Amino acid sequence: MAEMAAHPADCPNWDYEDFSNHAQVVLEQSADVLLRLRTGGLDTQAVSSDTRPIHFHVFKRLVPDGCEYFAGHYRGEFFRCLKHYQVTVGNDPQVGYDSGTVIGWMDELGNLVDSTLQALDQGHSLPNSQVSPADKLLYTVAAACRIFELLLRIHPYANGNGHMARFVIWAILGRFGHWPHRWTLEPRPPDPPYTDLIIQHRNGNPEPLERFVLNCIAVSDNQ
Repeated sequence: MAEMAAHPADCPNWDYEDFSNHAQVVLEQSADVLLRLRTGGLDTQAVSSDTRPIHFHVFKRLVPDGCEYFAGHYRGEFFRCLKHYQVTVGNDPQVGYDSGTVIGWMDELGNLVDSTLQALDQGHSLPNSQVSPADKLLYTVAAACRIFELLLRIHPYANGNGHMARFVIWAILGRFGHWPHRWTLEPRPPDPPYTDLIIQHRNGNPEPLERFVLNCIAVSDNQ
């Protein structure tokens, strides 16, 4: 198959918020995937290492005509309006990897998720006398936040990246019985401090984001 030309000028820029019913649709679809996750209908490792089926489920009703593939596919995949789809987020040059590298980076991220969950599974299987429940939780939150930030930095989708990154937090923590009810897919967590927490983590200070997520878990676990 011949290589596609650079990003076609007639391809739309996708913003699901252009749809008048987006708030209701995203809220309903997000609630559905979280219910399936909590009731065991989704494999936590599979949906953490590849979020494309979740992305499709949440956004399939909010894509432009003729670009239905925007839901459930990465930038750089071989679709006319995704192959060369570039993104920018604010003025941060660290965010939005080149579309030509996204698939490779997401493969690496999937490998990282798999190896991380294997290590966490082994750690959680150790007696509490060797590794305390508190330390097990701290390690899990730190790992989940690291994967969350990297997914956001790659920004693999044309839109909806924040929802998928937040979903991964749910999936990884839920694998070990921690359900962060205050860490919402839709709407996004309160901002401030949400965006600043991500920026701090990206710039080498992960503790504020980790504390924020821990607080979401502590509140939900005590309910």
